[in-house]
Amino acid sequence: MVSAGLDTVPGNLIMGIAYLSSAHGQQIQQRAREAIKAAYPNNDAWTRCLSEEKVPYVTAFVKEVLRFFTVIPICLPRQSIKPITLSTGVTIPAGTSFYMNAWAADMDDTHFKEPHLFVVERYMSGDVLGGDESGNALEGTPHYSYGAGSRMCAGSHLANRELFTAFLRIFLAFDVTESEDPKDRPILDALECNALPTSLTLDPKPFKCGFKVRDRAQLDRWIQEGDKRTADS
Repeated sequence: MVSAGLDTVPGNLIMGIAYLSSAHGQQIQQRAREAIKAAYPNNDAWTRCLSEEKVPYVTAFVKEVLRFFTVIPICLPRQSIKPITLSTGVTIPAGTSFYMNAWAADMDDTHFKEPHLFVVERYMSGDVLGGDESGNALEGTPHYSYGAGSRMCAGSHLANRELFTAFLRIFLAFDVTESEDPKDRPILDALECNALPTSLTLDPKPFKCGFKVRDRAQLDRWIQEGDKRTADS
């Protein structure tokens, strides 16, 4: 379960950082820090995030990263165990292989309002999945980065916690900034950013961005405390 995540979690983490380096990403970072400060007025989010998840804005950001940058665009195949008759009258025989286009599902405008826009707030209101033409909230899967159904990713909860912790700490420790040279900036199109379009998982194309330490003394303390906690690991 852990080794499988070595091909997927990094893709989402890297592309999340890529988006944070953009102009819109600067706004997201500011809002995230405000949300963290509100949830942890005693400035203890760095350690408490290891055992709890109580910053909804960061959780929503993780979900939008997972949706927007679908790490496995075409899910692993499944095989039908019995004949399936569609509403059109066509019968798909048992033993047929199915592939779910997870990227297309995550970009379905009947399920997500303005799916080609990166919108953290879509997971912050009752209108979670976008809503229909009458403004009624839609129900269903928040994203398909882990697949769907009984055979979806077994490590989804672990991946969610890893991404939440990593991004929360990035928000606390750094200002992620855009490269001064436009040619070094990341490609933020969910398909064009993939260096290997025919691969199973997302492999981001190289890019450059900046990590400006927000408080060097505080960051050094956090690192030292972490070294002590893990000395016997």
